[in-house]
Formats: sequence, C-alpha cells, structure tokens
Amino acid sequence: MSMIPDEKVREVRERAPILEVISEYMSLRKSGANYQGLCPFHGEKSPSFNVNPARGIFHCFGCGAGGNVVTFVMRMEGMAFPQAVKFLAKRVGVEIPERPLSRDEKRRADEQDQLYEVNQMAAEFYRRVLEADEAGAGGRSYLERRGVGPETAAVYRLGFAPDGWDHLARHLQRKGVPPEQAEKLGLLRKKEGKDGYYDTFRNRLLFTISDLHGRAIGFGGRVMDDSLPKYINSPESPVYRKSEVLFGLDLAKKGMREKGSAIIVEGYFDHLALFSAGYTNVVATCGTALTPGHLKVLRRYAERVYMLFDGDEAGRKATVRSMELFLEEGFPARVVEVPAGDDPDTFIRREGAAAFAPLLQASLPIFEFFYRGLAKSLDIRGVEGKVAFVNEVAPRLLKIADPVERTLYEKEICRTVGIDQGMLRRKSGAAAAPAPAARPQTRPPESKNAGTEEVLLTLMVKFPDVVERVRQHGADKLFDLCYLKVAEAILEQSAQGEVDLPLILEQLESPEERGRLHSLFVEDAHLEDMNAVKAFEQCRQALERRALKGGGKALARELATVDPDSARYAEILAELEGLRNKKSKLL
Repeated sequence: MSMIPDEKVREVRERAPILEVISEYMSLRKSGANYQGLCPFHGEKSPSFNVNPARGIFHCFGCGAGGNVVTFVMRMEGMAFPQAVKFLAKRVGVEIPERPLSRDEKRRADEQDQLYEVNQMAAEFYRRVLEADEAGAGGRSYLERRGVGPETAAVYRLGFAPDGWDHLARHLQRKGVPPEQAEKLGLLRKKEGKDGYYDTFRNRLLFTISDLHGRAIGFGGRVMDDSLPKYINSPESPVYRKSEVLFGLDLAKKGMREKGSAIIVEGYFDHLALFSAGYTNVVATCGTALTPGHLKVLRRYAERVYMLFDGDEAGRKATVRSMELFLEEGFPARVVEVPAGDDPDTFIRREGAAAFAPLLQASLPIFEFFYRGLAKSLDIRGVEGKVAFVNEVAPRLLKIADPVERTLYEKEICRTVGIDQGMLRRKSGAAAAPAPAARPQTRPPESKNAGTEEVLLTLMVKFPDVVERVRQHGADKLFDLCYLKVAEAILEQSAQGEVDLPLILEQLESPEERGRLHSLFVEDAHLEDMNAVKAFEQCRQALERRALKGGGKALARELATVDPDSARYAEILAELEGLRNKKSKLL
C-alpha cells in the first residue's frame, strides 16, 4: 500500500469532489439524489453508472465497478493508488510528503512521468521555433496564409520542426534526455548502420496531440507544400494509444457535455477551423480509423455524433467504414455533408461560421446516408443493380439493434428500390435473427429483499437515530463478523462527528464485499419515507430470532451426543427451554 499518510489521502478526497472529477471524464445527469451516466468501464446503452456526491462514492449496477474518487481515477488512468492520490493532490493543491524511493521504485514510478516530460520538452522546443526563431519563419508564413493567428496557435500549441537532421536531438541531449527515451516516443530515430539518432519531424508544422488532461502525448507534422507524405504522426508509445485518443478532446470535453453531441472531423486544420468558429464540441481522428475505444471515450461526454469527413470519395468511404461501428455500438450518428471538393476548413474559411449551422441541421442518420448514397451509385432500375444494392444493404441492416428502427428502414429501403420487404428480410436473415440478449444487470436490492444486516447497515448510514440504537444494543449482538467491522467503524466515526463512508469501504479487504456495499450505499431513495425507529426494531427482532434459532440448533446437536444421565444433559434442556421462552416473546 501507499506510504502517503491517511490524513493526506482523506484531505485529497475531501478537496476533490467526486462529482466534479468524474464529470471531467463522462457526461452525468441528475437522477434524484444521484447522478447517472453510461459506465466508462464497460459497453452499455442505458445508464447504470451512479454517483452519490453526498457520500463520495460511485457504483455501476451493470458491471459492479464501485469506489471513491481515488479508485475512479485509478481505473480511468491506469494508475496505482499512490499515483492516483498524487494526481488528484496536484489538481486540488494538496502537498504530499515524499519519502526516499529505492532505485527500482523510482525507475518504475518515474518512467511514465519522464516520458510526459520529454514530450513537453519537445512541444516547448517546437513552440519556441515557431514563435521566434528564424528557422520557423516558413511556419509562421504558412499559418498567416491560412488565417491562423498567434492566439489560436498558442491554444493549439502549434510548433515548427526546423529543417535539418538533429535540431531536436541536440536540444534533448543538452537537457540530459537519453535518446532511447525520445526514440520510444517517436521523436527520434536511430541511424541505420551507424551510431546516433536523427529527428523524426523535419521542416513540418506540428500539432501537439494531448491527452484528456492537456498533457502532450504525441505530435502530428504537416508539410507546407504538396510533397508526400502530407502528414507524419507520432507512433504508439507508453503514453499514446491511438485507438483511445482523439485530437482536441481536452479542448472539446466541456463543449460536448454542454451540447450533448460531438462533431468528428478528419484533419487537424478542420478541427482548428470549427473550434475557432465556435463549434467547441469538435474532435479529430489522428490519421486512424475510428475504433470502439474512440466511441467509448465519446460516450462519456456525448449522446450522439456528427460525422464530418471530406466530401471526396475517400471521405465517403471512411464514413461508411465507421457506420458499422456505430450500428454495432448502438451509438446515434449523423453525417454532415460539405460540398464536393470541400473540406470543413476550406468551407468555413470561404463561407463563414454561420453557413455551417444549416449543414448540421440537414445532416442525415448515418445508415440513411449510406443507403441513399449507394442507391445513387448503382443503377437500381434494373435487376442487376437491385441485387447489388440488396447485397450491400442487407448485412448492415442486421446490425441495427433496435427492431423498430430496423423495420422502418426496411420499409423505406423497399419503397426506394421497389422490392418486396419479405425478400429483403430473407436476404438479411433479419426475420429469423434473435433479438440481442439483454445484458444482466445487478440492481440495488429493495429493502424487503435485502439481507437484514445489510438493511440495518443502510439505515445506520442514513439515520443517526439508528446508529444510537445499534450502539445501545451492541453491534456484536446484531451483526455477524462479515458486517461487524463496518458497523463498528460507523459507530466509531459517528462518535467523532461525521461518518467517512469512502474510508470505511476502502479499508475492507474483500473486493466482493466492497462492491456489494457500494451497491447498497450508493442509492437510498427507498429509505426516504421509512420510519427509521420502526425499521430498526424489525431488523433487531429478525436478527435476534435468527440468533436464537442458530443457538437452538447448536444445543440440539450437542444434546444428541451427551449422556442422558449427565448434568450437562439437564443444563442443555434448561437452555433450550430458555431459548423457546425468548423466541415466544419476540413473536
């Protein structure tokens, strides 16, 4: 475990509100006393992820994930406990005392931080060249021609890689950066057949690719003429996973939450043009196709997506490729079309920001865009064209999970092409396709069905009066060992003033027990109109009856083994009679 003092961990949790932190990663909507959203830890179409800000905990009733603000960051960022605490501490201004680390500990703990630092050094180097160096004059001139001013360049941390083989290599060497680290990030490449390294990016305008928190994790380099390749992007690295990163997400997450939607474009300049025009919910792919990981990230912030790829054939093909992914994930997506030969950057620069709004309004659902475009490209007046059309459309229809949506599309397609709906269904197999199996969900138990001890624990967390009654009767007389530790912790903390529920749950050793209790405590709407004292008495009597029953069984088993003429035999009979009398009083 961490060597961070417990009081510092508690201070971090108190000063980093769980709702505020989680809202930076995903979109949440108020639902009673809780906030709900689509779980970021597993794929789902209806929200089962709950955050209880008053208690400082979260729980997903779909996959069982639960915890507090620290454990959430651990899972989202792939951090160990100490890293997550320090990550949040830095955010809220809490100083964490450091202890000396061993060489191996320091190497493991520092490796990722060092990689971030090297990328930051490179970003600052490229920025300085673009802003002030003579070697960056070409980059400044290029941006001026494209209407990009210094303020926009600063927001995007645009830079320039000077012409030459080792400008960055020499800069990093002076900073004491091992070239192997820079090579791991794709900033440098090893010379073939000889010693030394050379710069990956040369004579290119550079876009800084950032993670969710604005840390530099990679770069996209663009030429300023017609030479190829037009773009060079950083490779995968320990800090840059292309299947999960979208350019501009750190800038767009607030806009996506506010608008409930995301606009996806292909290019860096497309992103820059839209963002500068006021469309702050825009992200861009970094030279890769959309992946399930990208959609998982987007669903944290947006309920629907607008695809805005180039109007050429390559852009249309990229849109169609992404369609199957959206259909499979059940993620609503629409396609925004720009005039043929245009891209979002050229369109907005020519027509202005106001001209883009009608394009958004005229967008088509992605499946409709697909089949209408296919119908235009084929001669569906003849049999051959109809067959080709059906062969393309039928398997994609099957990917639409909603049966109502699928049926309506079937009718529209058959009307458009002039074929029988039954024929289309037989071709796609949709008529016989079984409905997708419902994903089992673990819902919070109703109080009448939950274990009596669990109900009593939820009452203790909700009602101070119940805590005092448990104290008077004795927790050890009401709870078995599995829940006694939790009950005693609630009693102890309540005596000191306030119950720190996240701390209590964090100290449980069993992950299953922690998950179960998170699911119990994250929701308490069913307790709102409950008579707490009456509910306590019902729980107490039920638990005492259970204890008497258990004690009676144990005595009966012992009685069967004891000599009837012994003194112990008479004692057991007397104890059993006493238990029966107690039980009758509870009925």
